Amino acid sequence: MSGKERSFAAIFCLIMVQQVLEILFDSPVKVRLLKLFLRNPDKFFHEKEIAKRIQSDSRLVGRQIKGLFDIGFLKKRKVTKKKKDAKKGIYYSANSSFGFYNELRSLVLKSSPASKEKILRNVLKLGRIKLLLLAGIFLNTNNSRVDLFVIGDEIKQAKASPFLKNLESEVGKEISFAFMNTKEFYYRYHMFDRFVHDILEKPHEKLIDKLKV
Repeated sequence: MSGKERSFAAIFCLIMVQQVLEILFDSPVKVRLLKLFLRNPDKFFHEKEIAKRIQSDSRLVGRQIKGLFDIGFLKKRKVTKKKKDAKKGIYYSANSSFGFYNELRSLVLKSSPASKEKILRNVLKLGRIKLLLLAGIFLNTNNSRVDLFVIGDEIKQAKASPFLKNLESEVGKEISFAFMNTKEFYYRYHMFDRFVHDILEKPHEKLIDKLKV
């Protein structure tokens, strides 16, 4: 099998896993919930924070959370007094004692975190993009300086923030990112800036590469 065939097979497998995941759990909202909890296995989320994190209707999210709690996938704790690092309310987290926890987590982590076509389409709306690079969580690696690296000019900040929040809601985890204009990038690149060269030297995938670096 050639290198191109292996790459195609790997991409096809990721797409198939994502489709199986959505079929298995009957709704995109539930898939987003699973990603949120399984990509943050030790974190408790406040009940009112969850809908915002996955950008879904709070009533629908509430019903899905109840269902996941009823089958034992989620555990909860109640904070009755406001604390410095926690407000009052009910908090939920993934229950690692759930019968299929390891299998579910493995399935979620193997699935593509987000549609690359959608990322490309939305990033192109932000400005004159010269380089779009995915790494880290998008390649299921954890040794990258960033998950998303964008080089471009006339970047519309008003569109960048909503794009990132929506992407994080789909991925289920906060995204590490960096935006630079072309002038800053070339300056740092030719000065052998460690941050820039680390990104380019470690595993990544370029969706746009007009700079040929």
